[in-house]
Amino acid sequence: MINKPLFVFISIAFLSLNAPADIIILSSGEQLEVSILEQTDSVVHIRHSILGDFEIPTVDISSIERTNVKKEVDTNESEGTETSPENNDEEIRWNQKIRLGFGYQKGQKTSSDISASYHANRTKNEHEIIFDLSYRFSESEHERTLNRFASTWSNKWFQSDSRWDIFTTLQFDWAEFQSWDQRLLGDIGVGFELLKVQEGEKEFILSGRVGSGFRKEFNSGNNEIIPEGLLGGNVDWTISSRQKVTVGTTWYPDYEDVNNYRVVTNAAWNITLNMKNDLTFSVGFHHEYNSIVDPGIKKSDLQITAGIEYSF
Repeated sequence: MINKPLFVFISIAFLSLNAPADIIILSSGEQLEVSILEQTDSVVHIRHSILGDFEIPTVDISSIERTNVKKEVDTNESEGTETSPENNDEEIRWNQKIRLGFGYQKGQKTSSDISASYHANRTKNEHEIIFDLSYRFSESEHERTLNRFASTWSNKWFQSDSRWDIFTTLQFDWAEFQSWDQRLLGDIGVGFELLKVQEGEKEFILSGRVGSGFRKEFNSGNNEIIPEGLLGGNVDWTISSRQKVTVGTTWYPDYEDVNNYRVVTNAAWNITLNMKNDLTFSVGFHHEYNSIVDPGIKKSDLQITAGIEYSF
């Protein structure tokens, strides 16, 4: 007959191969690997793969080490189940928006227009990716007055405990009635949070940006790559949980000719229309000024849009 110490030793050796959930060390020094079913001040109810279910008085226990989390993960893996798929989906989830709007534009021609846009952003491991598409079209008396498409891909790397961030932006524009047919814009730089005031749901953030980039125009009077600087500021004002205002302006000077520059200003006011926070009324403002353009092209381009935005 196997005596008690030998039986305990065999049990421990066998259980170590199966990696049970919890480890109980008895006052005598013996170690049991079990699953704890219930624990009170006076007794611990456990399940042993060989001995079955039984109770151990707490006075006979030296220490307890719980590894329930590890067991759940190991069990999922052994059963061929993917670990925490919901959490993985949440980490890489894209926040998406589509907007349909009507607006007013004053640039090469003045008219009302219709617009559609798509926005997506995702944040993972303190890295935010932003993707935007927009299209504007206008026709007056059977004559096209606006036809413009824009796409932007942006990255921002930040640290939760730092006011600094690093950003990159790549933008492609296609348009009629401009001094160019297509253009490619790119920049890289750093951003800095200058001021942050928070009170309940209200929040006001003032930030600045500085960097460098390039501008490449196609089918224009200047088809060469133009190196540009970047200096800008942004305001993000959360008025309430349902209302937000953003304003940003950026100056892009040509390094080789300071008289050749762009100034781009954007502003938006968003107000949530329903309790699900997926339907928003949005008013947008966009203005771009180019100091040097082709003959017959206006330097200023103004666009104002109002529309409905759906988030999903």
